[in-house]
Amino acid sequence: MKIWTKEQRIALGLSEKESKLLEVLKNVESLNTSELSYQSSIPRITTMRILKILKERGFVVRKEHGKEVLWSITNPKMLEKRFMNLFKDSGFFSTRDINLSEVGSLAIYRGKNEMFESNRKMLIAHAGERVYAIEPNGIWKHFAKVQSKEVHEINMLWGQKKILVEMIVEEGFTEVIRKYVDTSIEESFLALAVDIRIVPKGFLDSSTEILIFRDIVLFMDWAHLVAVEIKNPSTVRVLKAMYRMLQESGRPYTHRSG
Repeated sequence: MKIWTKEQRIALGLSEKESKLLEVLKNVESLNTSELSYQSSIPRITTMRILKILKERGFVVRKEHGKEVLWSITNPKMLEKRFMNLFKDSGFFSTRDINLSEVGSLAIYRGKNEMFESNRKMLIAHAGERVYAIEPNGIWKHFAKVQSKEVHEINMLWGQKKILVEMIVEEGFTEVIRKYVDTSIEESFLALAVDIRIVPKGFLDSSTEILIFRDIVLFMDWAHLVAVEIKNPSTVRVLKAMYRMLQESGRPYTHRSG
């Protein structure tokens, strides 16, 4: 018998492969990565990546047994109780209110320090990857309030981790950046991008920056210094598709001087 129905799995933000690994672990005390890969019929490299995500979300625990790394499901009775509270036996939501953080794998960071720390965590975890960024003009006047050594360190970290960035910006963004922030920020900001598309001024009309990583989306509201991280796979897929549609509507940015 499966732990969850398809509807429950989707609502919990679990991919099919994540759920498959948890199904295997449900019936054993612990397994090493190779055996878990074999029993779930999921490639070992993919298994390792998924286990890291499941560990961060609190579904599994990692233990070292000598030179061997073993994985086990996090306190099955506790998880079972949690899911019984979330869902009826019939297979969908219970009558109680569901917190968004329970369903959407959501984390909130408040204040400048927490926002920068969430950035560092994301960049380290996604080194060498391609990230999609939506950068409204409205973020820069608020961004200017938090200019500090940390801003420069974060910008440097993008380059150090060899992260490729595709950006969507509004017309006049270079003038807005120069008005509100240090010149070095503008230079390092543009240097990060492998592709920049421009949409009409006011088209985005927001003070929220959006960064779409491989498996996580980070919304950063610079006006209120609040960041929201969403790990729900279906949400990430939808936002990537929306980004592509927005990208196709923009024109390429080619003149980087002046």
